[in-house]
Amino acid sequence: MKQAVPPDMCFRHVVFPDSVGGFRRALNVAPVRRDEATGALAHTPRHHGPAPVSPEGESFLRWVFAQAGLTFRHYKTETLARRLPACLRAVRAADVRHARSLILRQPHLAWAAVGMLVIGVTSFFRDAAVFEALREDALPDLLARRCREWALSGDGSSIGPPLRVWSAGCSDGAELYSVAMLLAEWGALGAGRAELLGTDCRPDAVARAAAGSFDPGALRNVPPSIRERYCTPDGDVYRVSAQLRHATAWRTGDVLAAAEPGPWDVVLCRNLAIYLRHDAVAALWTRLAAALRPGGLLVLGNAERPVGVRGLVPVGPCLYRRDAGGVADE
Repeated sequence: MKQAVPPDMCFRHVVFPDSVGGFRRALNVAPVRRDEATGALAHTPRHHGPAPVSPEGESFLRWVFAQAGLTFRHYKTETLARRLPACLRAVRAADVRHARSLILRQPHLAWAAVGMLVIGVTSFFRDAAVFEALREDALPDLLARRCREWALSGDGSSIGPPLRVWSAGCSDGAELYSVAMLLAEWGALGAGRAELLGTDCRPDAVARAAAGSFDPGALRNVPPSIRERYCTPDGDVYRVSAQLRHATAWRTGDVLAAAEPGPWDVVLCRNLAIYLRHDAVAALWTRLAAALRPGGLLVLGNAERPVGVRGLVPVGPCLYRRDAGGVADE
């Protein structure tokens, strides 16, 4: 025991059973270190919550966001700070000073850095209950209402407004492609029947979404019959069908700055708000709700709730419908 514990450390609150009534007795054994200058004992402080980012680290985060044209103040500083080591690895920098110098010489590295700070995690048919509700109730109801508005010409093409779906913060596009697969199953991707748009603030994410290529593991939640119809093996990856790629559009854009022009029948914005400050979240919910058509759906992540937004009614897991009363514009 003496060899395992340094001589300048003591502990408290460990329980040892013994034969003289010490069973369940708490002894003072918390880590305590001696002050090197005075020799006095001082308890090691306990840390609660994330460690604060250094001034130099925060300065770099603000700077790299500005290089990418994004607003740093919208995001939780502590969340970005946890991603800072990954950010430095992405640009192969030893520290933030080195990272800054590399980005100044190679400006495109700013997006590699930001991509690791605001990394988007998504997948096909993410959260089974959410897509079950979309497949069984929400989307069929929207399509039924839209079909009543469509007038069909002799060749079967629609003349009325298309069903419009926007994925805000789309990452690699897996969720928008998931919705496209559901619409294709109902024959709703025909000419003029649907308009699907994905936007993300990271150009590299938008490029991946437009390419429509995915590792086999990314498709693990896609029902086999749907995967066979809409995904084709292409070497070591799968590529979504031309039908889906032609039916979707992709654009670089920051939903925290502005919404894509509506109105939209469905807006997916999943697991973005958890990285934002409260004021940015409130503005985001208002902006997205205002972009919805009355009766349209807002689809959020499991940990997100559009608190304080008038006119959004929960209708399923992570699904909120804009009621007929409407939502005040920003």
